[in-house]
Amino acid sequence: CSSHSFCGQHPLLLGMPRSSRFGQWATTCNPDVNLEAGPPQAPSAASQHLSRPSPGAPVEGPASSDDPSVLLGAPPHRDGSAEVVAGPLWFRVMFAPNVRVRREPEANASPVAFLERGEIVEACEVRSGWASLAHMERESRDISKDCGAWVLIDGRPLNLGILLEPYMPRWFKVVFEPRVAVRKAARSDAPAICWLDAGEVVQVAAVRSGWVALSASERRARDISRDCGSWLLIDASDRGLGKLLQICPPPGWVAATKPGDEVPLGS
Repeated sequence: CSSHSFCGQHPLLLGMPRSSRFGQWATTCNPDVNLEAGPPQAPSAASQHLSRPSPGAPVEGPASSDDPSVLLGAPPHRDGSAEVVAGPLWFRVMFAPNVRVRREPEANASPVAFLERGEIVEACEVRSGWASLAHMERESRDISKDCGAWVLIDGRPLNLGILLEPYMPRWFKVVFEPRVAVRKAARSDAPAICWLDAGEVVQVAAVRSGWVALSASERRARDISRDCGSWLLIDASDRGLGKLLQICPPPGWVAATKPGDEVPLGS
């Protein structure tokens, strides 16, 4: 495992904050949270009625502005209350300055890395309130294959508040060559209705059980009828193909030289 000096720190925290690697385009599933204004504050009485996903529950969409037809052919909802929930799932780090990644899903397990406030990370599994980092996340942090990489989602029992909040990506890039299939339903044996070439960036309306549904605007651009689903598999590693799609910024987003100063083209 990669190692760091953790002496004298809180068992779940370490180090100094830096900007998220996704910058300002990363949107928490609660749009009212302003990460630049400091740690999340207790909601006001007027906002108590707002529905909020429970920590660790899958965030699977769709966006309210999308046509309901985008969910045709969808897989069943995953049970966010289950003991084990399979990924891919995404989370945004909500606690400042950062949160520890641990070798085992236990509060006293050895730390192997840390996640900084504002980062968006992918998990391959959630088990009993802990998220296991996906292979790509582990590699980027130099965590060896024989070492676990678990992050506590809800630190309220330890008087820390919510550490990770569920997040639904809206933009994906095709990373598999030469192309990937858009299928009529979220099943590998469903008919392919069109194809996306490697490097294409698309907006999605929902993420469900390892599949994404194209947004209404993407469907219109490809002349997909309203009585037809449009689903893409995210990861085919179990078939030896690896990642098919990877989350990315919206088209036209340019990172400035100073982290956190990213601006869209034309602004």
